[in-house]
Order: sequence, then C-alpha cells, then structure tokens
Amino acid sequence: MLNEDKIRLMTKAAVFEAGEGKKALAMNKYFRGDYISINLIASWISYTIAFAIGVAAWAFYHMEDLMENINTMDLPALGKHFVFLYLGLLAVYQVINYAIYHIRYQKNRKMLAAYQQLLKQISHIYQMESKSGGSDFAGGAKEK
Repeated sequence: MLNEDKIRLMTKAAVFEAGEGKKALAMNKYFRGDYISINLIASWISYTIAFAIGVAAWAFYHMEDLMENINTMDLPALGKHFVFLYLGLLAVYQVINYAIYHIRYQKNRKMLAAYQQLLKQISHIYQMESKSGGSDFAGGAKEK
C-alpha cells in the first residue's frame, strides 16, 4: 500500500526544488553578509556602467554647446558636479539595493526553513516505515 502522505510531501519537495527553490538553494551556500556584498558589488558595477553611458549620452546631446563653450567653461566645477551626482545617486541606489537583497535573503531563508521541515517530515515517515518493517517499494508488495 502506498503512503499518500509521503507521496504528497515528496511532490511538494520536488515542486519546490524545480521552481522557486532553485534560487533559494543556490543562495543557501552564502552567509547573509556575503550574499548582500556580492550583489551590492554587482549592482555598483552595473550602476557605474549605466552612469557612464548616461554621461556619454548627455555629452553627445550637448556636443555643440560643449564645443562652442569649451574655453569659457569651468571644467573642474563640471567634473565635481558629475562626481557629486554620481556619488549621491550611487548612495541612494545602494541603500535601495541593500534593502532589496536583505529582504530577498530573509524571504528565501524562510522558504528554506519550510523546505527543511518538509524534508524532516519525509525522513520521519521513512523512519516509521523502517521500524514497522514495511516497505512501499514495488507497489506495496511485501516479501515474507
């Protein structure tokens, strides 16, 4: 006889592993600080590239004005303006990313705790079956 509870629990575990559990299980190999740090570094790199593209697009759009006024412009002040803009937006972006990755990590830890509980239930069922001497292998046929 098949154990319906065991089948139901194993199906839940398989669905978790195949779906949302892939990312959660991959994330499980990191400590919280390491996970957040890695993602903050990756977002810093992507932000820097996006900011450089934005500055280049701005410069190309204003190329005529820049070329006409290059001798009268205060280039160090313009450079400071871009540096402060970069750092200010970076700080806001990183704070938002920190919050997002922290929440994501906590959410996945809760999902993994539920998954671990599911695995404990499956293990408990296997232990109870082995103590009773029965086996559900081969369609429930027991050898005597």
